[in-house]
Amino acid sequence: MIKISRPLSKGIYVRHRLFEQLDHLRNNPVIWVSAPAGSGKTILVSSYIENVRIPCLWYQLDGGDGDLATFFYYMGQAAAKAAPRKRKPMPLLTPEYLQGISTFTLRYFEELYRRIKVPSLLVFDNYQEVPDESPLHEVMHTALSNIPEGVNSIVISRKAPPSAFIRLQANQQMDILKWEEIRLTEEEARGIVNLRSKKLCTPEMMHHLYTLSDGWAVGLVLLSIVVKRENVAPEIMAALASEEVFTYFMCEIFAHLDQKTRHFFLTTAFLPKMTVNMAEELTGNSAAGDILRYMVHNNFFISRQFHTNPVYEYHPLYRTFLLSRGRETLTHETAAGIQRRAAEILEREGQTEAAVSILRDIADWEGMVRIIM
Repeated sequence: MIKISRPLSKGIYVRHRLFEQLDHLRNNPVIWVSAPAGSGKTILVSSYIENVRIPCLWYQLDGGDGDLATFFYYMGQAAAKAAPRKRKPMPLLTPEYLQGISTFTLRYFEELYRRIKVPSLLVFDNYQEVPDESPLHEVMHTALSNIPEGVNSIVISRKAPPSAFIRLQANQQMDILKWEEIRLTEEEARGIVNLRSKKLCTPEMMHHLYTLSDGWAVGLVLLSIVVKRENVAPEIMAALASEEVFTYFMCEIFAHLDQKTRHFFLTTAFLPKMTVNMAEELTGNSAAGDILRYMVHNNFFISRQFHTNPVYEYHPLYRTFLLSRGRETLTHETAAGIQRRAAEILEREGQTEAAVSILRDIADWEGMVRIIM
């Protein structure tokens, strides 16, 4: 059963740098692994377990786990797989326990911890699938607050920890492995590409692959596949990678957003770098700051650098996707209007090259000449 089975990690690049970090982070009972979709989080944890040869209970969360009875049913299946010698099944969450869910959870996990070996790992994958309002967050807080010595839990998510888990961090029971640490180094990128094709590992090709993927594992793999298949020069790989990369972004990120958030993405993509004020002026959305902070906090392919004011910048491949999507979905007049406003804002903020580039795209030669002169 996939839901309670650890994914295979054969034939992958082993990231010893992060294995050492996980070893260190296991000084605390809980580790939260947080990074964007396609960053290699699940493969990292699975390969770590294989490398250290530690028993594990693996549980893949999905939308159905919002129903606590479903969660405890499958946890019982996972427990039976992790401790097959224990023939007595774990208890089911039946209606009479619902009024005392905290006590039931405490007793349930006390029994689970007695059954599994020490040391062991409990892995909860895809935690971002749990709805924000789900009672499962409090159940998980109760369960993980009482982990015995020698047992650790790793929670894998695209998002930052919910408030229930922040309490674990405040009590020094949880550490976080963030996107900044998980992002591939150039050496790791070369190792991954080398597993697929040694011919692609020339200095020039690796420079383009790494710069464009910006340490994002799936982006690097998709780009290397396209380059190998099409045998193209590195300078044009981004254009030819559009189908594979854009399909990934569409299915994993964009399709799940509401219409207002999509429009915010498409509009602000015309700004190569932006402050909150720039995004607010361009979109007319007074909540721009909250949206940008939420996007960074939950790994929506955007980074934040702290200067006098925080400066936000989309991942290069994601920005290329957004600009392409904007050309497909916005009318010519709407897009041109947004681009002119973006150019005005960029010019005023001293980003003149970016302003000229936008005006060139919409053939506003008069505006270009004025800035250049």
